[in-house]
Amino acid sequence: MPLYFYSRVSTAGQNLSRQTESFKKITGFKPNNLFVDKVQGNIPFMERPEAVKLFDQITSFKKSSEDITVYIDSIDRLGRNLIDILHTIELFTQNGINVQSNKEGFQTIINGKENPIAKVVVSVMGSIAEMERSRIKERTREGIQIAKAKGKFKGRKPGSIQSDTKLLERHPLIVAKLKKGMQYRDIADITGKSTATVAKVKKVMITRSLFN
Repeated sequence: MPLYFYSRVSTAGQNLSRQTESFKKITGFKPNNLFVDKVQGNIPFMERPEAVKLFDQITSFKKSSEDITVYIDSIDRLGRNLIDILHTIELFTQNGINVQSNKEGFQTIINGKENPIAKVVVSVMGSIAEMERSRIKERTREGIQIAKAKGKFKGRKPGSIQSDTKLLERHPLIVAKLKKGMQYRDIADITGKSTATVAKVKKVMITRSLFN
């Protein structure tokens, strides 16, 4: 069973030894299979360079009969917030990849099947995440209403269109995945964007002859 290990620290100077020593205690640990991101925690999982490398590598083996496990020090290493963590877990599960946390003892797949206990936990977390999304939307609406009342919010100008250049600049990860020939749905799952956005980016790339 191939084992991989992922860690994130906030700064380049932060000590990795505690997490690394924890991984070393696991039978099958290989330094070459350890991916470490030195970024702030507010960066989404699939926008972290080492996380992307890890995901690309392990999904390239997804047709293999061997089960793959990714060890993490704790669940909060998987994303910037609860919603992002849930998205990451779902993405790994859809690809048949088990995620195991040392701290929480959390394992998403057992014997090739989704762990029912993990499924319940993820379901509860999903409900909490939905409440979080609703609160964010409500606060946004309230903020817009207050800004409008003060004459400070006008929204996008009628008929305004996002330039092709800005579209590509805003979605570098989509561009990279499209160049690899990945499907719309897979790219949407990885980036958290809609398939419509992926299609728009591809249309611009075709127009600009950005495919090799």
